[in-house]
Amino acid sequence: MTAKAWGCGLCLAVGIGSAASAEGWSVIDFNAVNTRDICMSYAEVTIETYRNRFGAPGFTGRSDWTVGGYDLRGEVVDALFICPDEAGFVAPFLVIHNTDDDSDARELIADRLGDIWDEVVAGGGTPAAGGGTTLGGGTLGGGTK
Repeated sequence: MTAKAWGCGLCLAVGIGSAASAEGWSVIDFNAVNTRDICMSYAEVTIETYRNRFGAPGFTGRSDWTVGGYDLRGEVVDALFICPDEAGFVAPFLVIHNTDDDSDARELIADRLGDIWDEVVAGGGTPAAGGGTTLGGGTLGGGTK
């Protein structure tokens, strides 16, 4: 990826980040990790763990510096982990978007993904064994936690 493309992507992400309270969007910053590869691996494990725990079939996409989890609640909630590497400093963040009016569901998914990310980081790339399905609390459609 060229520096120009990376810069444009970062500008977009920063623009979204500054609008974190906008309708339909949530942005979560995480503590720095050592490398982009670690960030990307943690992001993939986080999304796959979420899918397994909460029954979100969807699909996962990957670029050189992003991992997207699509269809995390039907077709209306998507998440994108962004792993920017600026001179060896990787400060990951997560952008979540929903296309319906259910901001509570989006925020619940954001909380769950954040909790799972923390588990993965604490476990050195592996989530907590037997992690519960009530991370982040609350319910999400149909009463499923």
